[in-house]
Amino acid sequence: MFGMAGMFTITIYLATLIQPFYNRDEFRAFGPGSETGVGFILIEGVFILLFTFTIIWLAKKNLQKFIQFGILFVLWIALSYSLVPMAHLALPADELTATTTETDSGAQILQGLSDVEHLILYDGNDLISVNQAIGGDGLYAGGTVNWTTNVSNLQGEIASPNLFFMSSTNDFVMCDSTQWIRIDSNDGTILERYDDDCNLGFVDSGEPWHIVRSSLMKIDPFKPIEEVNSSRNANWEWLMPQGFDPNNILASEHIGENHMLIVSTRWAGVFEIPNEPHGEGFDAPFIEPVWNYTLPEGNMFTAVTYGSDTNEIKNETANEYSLYLGRIDGVVNGFRVHSNGTVIANEAVSFEGAFDGPIRGLLLEDCCNGGVNDLWVLDGEELNVFMGSSKIDRTRTTTISGDEMVAIAIQYRTHSDYNILKEGVILFDTNSSSFDEPLNMVVWKLSEAAPFEVAGIGVSWADLIAFGLSIVLMAAIILWPEWYVVNTTGILVGAGVSVMLGVSFVPWIVIIFMVAMAFYDHWAVNGSKHMLTLADTMIDLKLPILLVAPKDKEYSFLNADEGTMVERDRKSQISKESIETSDLTFKPEKEQKKTSDAMFMGLGDVIFPGILVISAMSWLPNEVGFAGLHGPTTVAFGTLIGGLIGYMILMTQVARGKPQAGLPLLNGGSILGYLLTTIVILGFDALAFNITLF
Repeated sequence: MFGMAGMFTITIYLATLIQPFYNRDEFRAFGPGSETGVGFILIEGVFILLFTFTIIWLAKKNLQKFIQFGILFVLWIALSYSLVPMAHLALPADELTATTTETDSGAQILQGLSDVEHLILYDGNDLISVNQAIGGDGLYAGGTVNWTTNVSNLQGEIASPNLFFMSSTNDFVMCDSTQWIRIDSNDGTILERYDDDCNLGFVDSGEPWHIVRSSLMKIDPFKPIEEVNSSRNANWEWLMPQGFDPNNILASEHIGENHMLIVSTRWAGVFEIPNEPHGEGFDAPFIEPVWNYTLPEGNMFTAVTYGSDTNEIKNETANEYSLYLGRIDGVVNGFRVHSNGTVIANEAVSFEGAFDGPIRGLLLEDCCNGGVNDLWVLDGEELNVFMGSSKIDRTRTTTISGDEMVAIAIQYRTHSDYNILKEGVILFDTNSSSFDEPLNMVVWKLSEAAPFEVAGIGVSWADLIAFGLSIVLMAAIILWPEWYVVNTTGILVGAGVSVMLGVSFVPWIVIIFMVAMAFYDHWAVNGSKHMLTLADTMIDLKLPILLVAPKDKEYSFLNADEGTMVERDRKSQISKESIETSDLTFKPEKEQKKTSDAMFMGLGDVIFPGILVISAMSWLPNEVGFAGLHGPTTVAFGTLIGGLIGYMILMTQVARGKPQAGLPLLNGGSILGYLLTTIVILGFDALAFNITLF
């Protein structure tokens, strides 16, 4: 019993070791976004049933060799899924490395205007476009200046320190409380300029707009608002919502064709840009927000990022984007913003309890030109990088000293050998009040290319070793299928299958699957009994889709009797009937010779609890829960303990010589362990029933 429990535990432990290798969007069974689809797990269940009945049918047709080699091929694939990441753990390759240093500044980074090819800066007088800002010698991180536009001396005076830049209709618009300037983003040419007071300016349908203190107004080119005697058109003036702070605007974005997103220190909101006057004269109405979010007193937004999310191909014309708001208390809120202006909470993202705060910086940008964004979070002085739909943390111990809020930009390096991924730098402007303080710079370098290439895919030495071991194990199964060879292969196969399904589905989907398969297993063992026939087929063919625990040292799996499970069930039924119908008491004969025997457990009895363990690790909120315990890890451990309790009850029955359906007890124990541990460690909110059909 303890030997079988050890194999049960080792299988799931190995699955947890290789889980980080497969916890990526490209390895989900049905692709990114499918993890909540109950329809996909139903498809998995149908395949399992088809597999079972196909094997039984082939066995009845005496096609055992076809069964043997067909299953061995499938097992070889599953075995490779385990051995490849294990080989990489044993022979780790150089991963992407990050080195923190400093580089010359000379200006402030404007995060909302910069992209991976051009860094946009402001030095107190000029707006500057720079490329190749990758830490070379000289100002602007050693970059080459594309164009420079002076925005301070247009009126013969220095621009106000209370200024704000935003990207609007592919141009840049600057407001500095004294002037409104529209600048061509391609060459820096000034396209429009008005001597109008403004805190934020933008262009909509070719018309200039500005926000002045708490008022939203369309600019009248012939009636500057500074001129007291100028009677501006009050029908094009609206009041901004309560909570909006015009002097502390963090970010603004155009949403779709006619909506505007603005984030200030305690208020964030989306409103529709008016396309006709309100007609209420000088009694300006409040602009009605489509969505708004106000923080309580004492809290504040400190960082904002907006764009394609980490599981989406970067797209400048998408109908929906992600918005992340960082706060001084360490909370990062995620939202989905539609082009029609509607905003909903991003239920797929939970960073509650993950950060200490303050959140000094946020950025949605592609690390290495891989086609999808990564989420960069500067939590206090620690830089975190999250990737994929499940926001896998790829942090590489990077510290950005200081306590002020930062502007962040990523710049790629050019290199003749680059194919898809690129090395580069990420720049942090940690002092918005200084133009001369050096920028913090993190330089990342990609790992070296694999030494071999097959069909355009890199193959490392670890891959070759894993491939060789899988062939050796398959040869051993065919030539010498002793119990220890079967167990070794079965453990590795079970770990691989557990991971592949665990990273593909959220816990509730897995639980539904486990409950359905438990009912099926009970019927298949105690009702139709075809599962016993299937087990005998696997034992007869010496295939590693079960685990074998010998009861004594003389046992040999090579000499296992045919029809073992069916015969045990028959003897158990005869024994039971004899006890019920006879008054005789039978005593064992002391002279009876000891026979070699073993316990058997189907690999599925280990895989299903393992799937729930891996799912908990992959999909539960990555946060610290009760008593300072890490939520996903603790719940995974609790799920394993629940499965072991179910196992002990199961093996007590098996030890009496009667074949038992394993899944009802094993799955039931694992599910109870998961539910109880989740409630205690993370609370009832972590049990949200977030599933869909597909």
